[in-house]
Amino acid sequence: MGNQVKHYDLDDFVREMTAVVEQSERDDDLVDEAEDLVGKLISDTSWLPVEKMEPDADHYARHSLYWDPQDRFEVLALVWSPGQATPIHDHDGTWGVEGVAAGRMKVTNFLKMEDVSDDVVKLRNSGVMTFNQQSTGQLLPPADCHILEQQGDKPTITIHVYGKQLRKFKIFDPLEEEETFKVRKHIVAYTEES
Repeated sequence: MGNQVKHYDLDDFVREMTAVVEQSERDDDLVDEAEDLVGKLISDTSWLPVEKMEPDADHYARHSLYWDPQDRFEVLALVWSPGQATPIHDHDGTWGVEGVAAGRMKVTNFLKMEDVSDDVVKLRNSGVMTFNQQSTGQLLPPADCHILEQQGDKPTITIHVYGKQLRKFKIFDPLEEEETFKVRKHIVAYTEES
């Protein structure tokens, strides 16, 4: 019998991520460690079930992979068909780490500059990056607003880890005045498994 190499999988990630959230005292340290773990997780996606790699023709698919029972983190697989994108959105005040498991994504980041009123904010474009396969990035409020855009002619799979179960976020619709956006709340759901 030959030696079998055990690949890092979701169970390994959940075990190590649980230790990180139990030991980290600061979110910036936590996201650094979480980003390293996501990098390990996306280095080999043989652990990802086929049904969690299915795209949706209408919008990106949002597949739940794990939710910590104490709501300290959540792991999702998002599957993007060619050309799919998000509007500008935030992450409901939590940290996040995202990694490209397959394909390529364009990320346009925004920084929240000012609350003009309860439903109007000023956001400034803080740069555009392209993430190739096995690339990772992190989000830490107030720098947690962005647009994600799938790139290329084949589906893209991204793995997302958030500091709680992300069931809602804000979407920012541009107004006529430069860098000014109308805020609307958005409830998100998971893609139904067939």
